[in-house]
Amino acid sequence: MGAHLVAEGANTPLMTRVAVSDLKVTHSHSAPVLSTSAAPAVQQSQPAPNPAPVRHHPRRHRPAPKPRQAAHRKRAGKPHSAQTLAPQRPRMPALMLLDHAVLDMQAAGASRTVLDYINQPQNLVSTPQARNKPLVNATRVQVFNSYAAIAQALADHHIAADTRAVLYDNEHSTGTPENELQNPVQYCQMTAGLLHEYGLEYIASPGFDLSGRRPANGQWFQQFVRTGLMNCARYADYLDVQDQLVQGTAIYAQDARTAAKLLHQINPKAKLLMGLSSSPSGRLDTADQLWRAYQDTNQYVSGYWLNVPHNVSGHSRPSVALQFLQKMVTPAR
Repeated sequence: MGAHLVAEGANTPLMTRVAVSDLKVTHSHSAPVLSTSAAPAVQQSQPAPNPAPVRHHPRRHRPAPKPRQAAHRKRAGKPHSAQTLAPQRPRMPALMLLDHAVLDMQAAGASRTVLDYINQPQNLVSTPQARNKPLVNATRVQVFNSYAAIAQALADHHIAADTRAVLYDNEHSTGTPENELQNPVQYCQMTAGLLHEYGLEYIASPGFDLSGRRPANGQWFQQFVRTGLMNCARYADYLDVQDQLVQGTAIYAQDARTAAKLLHQINPKAKLLMGLSSSPSGRLDTADQLWRAYQDTNQYVSGYWLNVPHNVSGHSRPSVALQFLQKMVTPAR
């Protein structure tokens, strides 16, 4: 699912491609029983199970060779640096992108104005450890679909030395292990603790499908909140709300307002990202729909995960993302 300026999920290999993960397809199974309530209180975390073999996101990761430099564990007792987490709202919202989205936009003839805008440190581009960043000034992040894969990558030094944050994309549609699906908030907490120990920021991106099937009224985010999944934000440096299926609608705008209010109550230091997509779950949306979603919500959020997934026909639609970005940067010129 995953622009799920900072990017979609139903689409490519980013898990180290950057910023785009489209909301995944609806599942027919019944809603899982979660170990948390909708209240802000969070249960105590359980001991971590033995890490499973590293499984990179099937659409985003490729096996990575041993890195040149390793991420080093912080000295015991040293708290995660608050300085890197202080929410400093940029003049314009941040963007998160998968690296394939950037490459597709470059190939589609992105203007110098757009490229200069996204080639800034405030923007996060998910790039695998084995590849060079497509934009040298953007900040590298890496994406994984499980806590076990993150733990294994850290142990094997598969986190690039210049990676600032790691996104944990836990949901049914990304292949997250069953034990993590059954206790999503617990694994969000464990992921945060592990990443902060290594001096990395945590981007929480729990999928709406963790709360059950999409309701007929389209109020999936409200169901997500009732199930207690907002508690993942208690430990996060960023929270990505994968709401791109309703982008450009009144529901999307209301969800952003609600998410911002709840996030401030749960963890005022965390930054809120909303998902945008050129093809949410294969649907062909327009740049105007993305622009309306942006206009309705930019006052409440820190940024967006702009996804440029390959749609059901197997084609990427970078032109839609470029038209949207051009609208964003034009007023700022």
